[in-house]
Amino acid sequence: MKQTLFVKYNRTRKPQYQIRTSIIEEDGVRYVEKTPLCPEGEFHIRSLAKKREALFAQNLKVKVLEPMFSEEAVCVRFRFLQGETLAERLAKRIQAGEPAAAVLEEGLAISPGQPDKAFVPTDEFRRVFGEAPEIDDRSFSVSNVDGLFENLMITQDGTWVMDYEWVFDFPVPFGYLKYRILYYFYERFKSSFGWQDIYAFFDLFGMNEDLCKQYGAMEENFQTFVHGDSSQGYLRRYQQPVETLDTLLSKEIVLEDLQDKHKGLNIKYAMLEETLETKEVEITKRNEVQRLSNNHIANLEGMIKQLRHDIDEMRTLIAYLEKHESVINRTKRGIMDKIRSRFPKGSKKRKILDYGINTIKHPVRYGKLYLTEMGRNRIAGDFAIGNDYLEKGKLIFPALGDAQPMVSIIIPVYNQIHYTYACLESILEFTKDVTYEVIIADDVSTDATKDLGLYSENLVISRNSENQGFLRNCNQAAAKAKGRYLMFLNNDTKVTKGWLSSLVSLLASDPSIGMVGSKLVYPDGRLQEAGGIIWSDGSGWNYGRLDDPDKAEYNYVKDVDYISGAAILLSNELWKQIGGFDERFAPAYCEDSDLAFEVRKAGYRVVYQPLSTVIHFEGISNGTDVEGTGLKHYQVENSKKLKEKWKDEFKKQCVNTGSPNPFRARERSVGKPVILVIDHYVPTYDRDAGSKTTFQYLKMFLKKGYVVKFLGDNFGKEEPYATTLMQMGIEVLYGPDYQTRIWDWLKENGDEINYIYLNRPHIASKYIDYIKNNTSSRLIYYGHDLHFLRKRREYELTGDLKEKRDSDYWKSVEFSMMYKAAVSYYPSNVEVEAIHKIDPEIPLKAITAYVYEEFLENIPEDFAKREGLLFVGGFAHPPNADAVLWFAKEVFPYIRERIPGIRFYVVGSKVTEEIQALHSEENGIIIKGFVTEEELASLYASCRIVVAPLRYGAGVKGKIVEAIYNGAPIVTTSVGAEGIPGVETVLEVADDPDDFAVKTAELYADKDRLLAMCRRTQTYIREHFSVDAAWKVIEEDFS
Repeated sequence: MKQTLFVKYNRTRKPQYQIRTSIIEEDGVRYVEKTPLCPEGEFHIRSLAKKREALFAQNLKVKVLEPMFSEEAVCVRFRFLQGETLAERLAKRIQAGEPAAAVLEEGLAISPGQPDKAFVPTDEFRRVFGEAPEIDDRSFSVSNVDGLFENLMITQDGTWVMDYEWVFDFPVPFGYLKYRILYYFYERFKSSFGWQDIYAFFDLFGMNEDLCKQYGAMEENFQTFVHGDSSQGYLRRYQQPVETLDTLLSKEIVLEDLQDKHKGLNIKYAMLEETLETKEVEITKRNEVQRLSNNHIANLEGMIKQLRHDIDEMRTLIAYLEKHESVINRTKRGIMDKIRSRFPKGSKKRKILDYGINTIKHPVRYGKLYLTEMGRNRIAGDFAIGNDYLEKGKLIFPALGDAQPMVSIIIPVYNQIHYTYACLESILEFTKDVTYEVIIADDVSTDATKDLGLYSENLVISRNSENQGFLRNCNQAAAKAKGRYLMFLNNDTKVTKGWLSSLVSLLASDPSIGMVGSKLVYPDGRLQEAGGIIWSDGSGWNYGRLDDPDKAEYNYVKDVDYISGAAILLSNELWKQIGGFDERFAPAYCEDSDLAFEVRKAGYRVVYQPLSTVIHFEGISNGTDVEGTGLKHYQVENSKKLKEKWKDEFKKQCVNTGSPNPFRARERSVGKPVILVIDHYVPTYDRDAGSKTTFQYLKMFLKKGYVVKFLGDNFGKEEPYATTLMQMGIEVLYGPDYQTRIWDWLKENGDEINYIYLNRPHIASKYIDYIKNNTSSRLIYYGHDLHFLRKRREYELTGDLKEKRDSDYWKSVEFSMMYKAAVSYYPSNVEVEAIHKIDPEIPLKAITAYVYEEFLENIPEDFAKREGLLFVGGFAHPPNADAVLWFAKEVFPYIRERIPGIRFYVVGSKVTEEIQALHSEENGIIIKGFVTEEELASLYASCRIVVAPLRYGAGVKGKIVEAIYNGAPIVTTSVGAEGIPGVETVLEVADDPDDFAVKTAELYADKDRLLAMCRRTQTYIREHFSVDAAWKVIEEDFS
C-alpha cells in the first residue's frame, strides 16, 4: 500500500522546472519522490542521472544518493535518509561554544570542497547568473549550487548529498558557492545565535560588503533563471501535509479530550504570566552579566594592544643596542663624538667643514651652487636659516596684485628665523584652496628675520621701528591687512592640509559664529589643546592636553570659552568693531581669552574647528617660566586683569570643584538640553531610508537648540558620514576608547543627558536596562518598523514556522522596549493601530520619517511644455519591479491608445534584465536606470505625471513623499498612499488597471488640474514634512 506522508509543490518556477516533491511510504519503506508538474519538466527530472554521475566522480568526501527512475523515466525516487543534517551538526557545535568561523570553515571543506581550476566566465554562466563580477577566483569542473549544509545528511554510513537539482558543468565562482552556503545557514540560525550584522558575519570569511553584494546579484539572477517572472515574490518553503481519512477520524476523538483540558489550560496560563515576570527579571540580570563581560573583554583587548606596542618598542631598542655593540661602531662613534665636539652641529665651523667635504664628494652639484645667483642665495640662506633653506630655497608666494585676498595671515615674529621659515614653508605647501596674503609682523628682529625679503617673494613685511611686544605688534599688522578675514598664526607653528579652508568654511557657514580656531598638537603628535575652558574662579584648562588628538571627543565642532591665539580666524569687520586686542594685556598673554569674551559680547559664538590641525612648538616664542623675567611672567599678571575685567561673566562659567567633570564646560552647554541618539551605526543617509530618517532628526534636534551626541553600536567612524555629523556639531562616540568605557561614560554623564533617543529593537534592548538603572535620562524609543508584524505576515504568506517563532521573539522584545520607554515612535498610524489592538495603553506616536529643512521655489508650472509619465524606485526592492511590470503590461498600453506618442520614463538603480527588456522607443517605454540627483530633478520638472503603481508593500512610501516635495502630480494605488495622512487631497488613487489608466489619461490632458495639484503639493509638504511640522508632533515629549 502506498501512502503519501508529505508533499510540496514548486509551482512558482518556470514550467520546465516545476515539480512535486513527496515523501511516501510503500510496504513499510519510505522514499522521496520527485515528479514533473508539466511535460516540459521531464527533461529536468531525467537530467538527475547525469548530474549524479558528475558529482560522484568529483567529490569523494560525500556520497551522492542514486536516483531510481520509473519505467517511463518521468518520475524519480531516492532512498529516505534518517540522520542529522550537516547544518544541524554545525549549529550544535557553535551552540556549545566553538568559534563559528572555525566550525563553518570545516563545513565548507566538506561542501563545496576545494576548487580545481581558475574561474573563466562562459556564455552558459551569463545565461544563468548574469554578467560575471570582476573577481579573481577558482571554480570546479562541476558545481552543485544546491550543496547547502541543510542538503547534506549525516547518517551512520557517511555523509550524503540529498539534493542536486542544480548542478552545472560550466565554471561557477568558488566564492559564490561559499556565499550561498553561508547565507542560507546565517538566515536559518541568526535568531538562535543572536547574529544581527550579516556583513560582519561574512567578514569572518574574508568577504567584504561589496563582494557580498556582487554575489547577491548573482543569486538574484539565478532565482530569476529558475522562477522567471515570479522570482521577486515566490512562496518559499510552502508545504502541506496530506493525511488519511483514518487519521482525521482519530483526531476527532482527540478533540473531545482537548476540550476537557481547556479549563485546566486557563489556570496554567495565569501561572505562566507570573513565571514570565520572574523570567524578565532573570533576563535583565543576565543582560547585565553580558554587559560586564563585554566591557571586560574590551578592556583586555586594549591591554593586549598596549602590550604588543611595548613589545615592538623593546624589539627596536634591543636591535639598536645590538648594533652599537660592535667594535667598529664604537670606534666610529668615538671619532664622530670628537668631530661633533670640535665642530658642533649647526655651527658656522661645521657648515664650512660640510661644504668642503661635499664639494670634494659632489663637485658638479656644489660647483653650480657657487657659480649661480640662485645657488649663492641658497648658501647664504643655509648659513642664516638652516639646512631646510639649502633644500627648499626661496619661498615664492602667490602674487595677488590689486585683488583682495580672502584671508590675511598675520604672523608676529621676533627672531627665531628657522621656525618662521618652517611655518611659511608649510603655509605654501598646504594652502591651495583659499586666496591669501601673508603679513610678517617683525618686531625689530636681530637675526636673519630682518632680511626675510631675500629669502621669499610676495610677502607683506611690516617691520616696526622699535619693539612693541606681541599684542601691539599684532594690532599694527592687522591695520595693514586687506583680507576679508584675519588669521593670527604664531611663527612657531606648522600648518597641515586643509587647515585654512576648513576654518573659512565654518566661519562663513553660520552667521552666528564670530571666531574660529584650530586643533593644536605638539610635534610629538600629542594634543596641546582642543579649545580652552575658563572656570568661574578664573583658572583655565587647555582641554585634552597631552591626550591622543584622534579621540572622538576632540574631533567635533563645538563652542568653547576661548581658542589659543596661536591659530585663530575672525572677520576683519568684527576685529575692527571690537578694536583689536585690548592693550591693557600688553605686551602679551590672556589677549586671546579676552578676545573670545569680546566676540561673545558682540553677539557671536567662539567655535573650535577640529579639521584645522596646526602643529605648535609651544614655548619657543616666549618661554615657559611664569616666575622669571621674560614675557611668560605676564601670564600671571594678565590672568588677574582678565578676571577683573570679566568678573560678571566669570560668575556664569562652570565651577571648578577641584576635579570637575568637563562634560558641559568643554562645549559651553550649560543650560542647554542634551540628547544622546543611539543607533546601529553612523547614519549613511544617502544609502538607506532608515539612516536618512535618523540623519534628518539629528539635524532637527540641532536646529531646535539641543546639544546632540551620537552613539553607533558598532563604534565605527564610517566616512564621510561621521565627519559630516561632527562638522554639524554632533559629538560622535566612536573608536576603541569609547567601546571599552561606554558603560562608565553613560554612568558618569547620565545626569547631564536629558534625553536618550533609542533606535531599533535589537539596538535599544542592549542599552535600555542599563540606562534606566544608572541615569535620570528620559527614554524615547523609535522602532522604525514593527519586526513582529512583518515576520507574522511572512509566516501567514509562507506557512514557515521559523517566521512565526521569529515573530513571537520580536513581539516580546518590541513590547518590552515600548513598556520601558516614556514614549515610542513609529513612522505611520499603521504600526500604531497594530500595537494598540494588542495594548491600547502604550504611549505611541506616528511621526514623519521624512523631514525637509528647505523647499523648492519656482517649480515650472507650464504643464503644456511637460511630457511623459515618470516612475522612480530602486529595483533591488521587489515591489518596485512588480509595479513597473504591471503598469507596462496592464495599464500603459491603454493610456497610449488614448494619448498616442506618450512616453513612460523609468528611473531606478539595479535594473534587472526583465525590466531592461521593457525598453522600447517604439512602444514609448524608456528605461533610464540610475540617474544623478541633478538628472532626477530635471525629470521631475519636465514630466507631467509621476506614477507609483505599487501593488504590495508596507509603511510610508518614500517615492510618494519625494514626488510631492518636487511638486509632481501623482497617480498611485492605495498601497502607495498607505500611512501618509490626508495625502488623497494631493494625488489620485486607483487600484484597478482600467481605473488607473483612465485617471492617468484624464489628468494628463487637464492642464488646469495638473497646475492646481502641483500647487497643493507644496502647501501639503510644508504642512506635514517641514522641520516645524515634525517637531510639533513630538515637542511635548521633549518639554
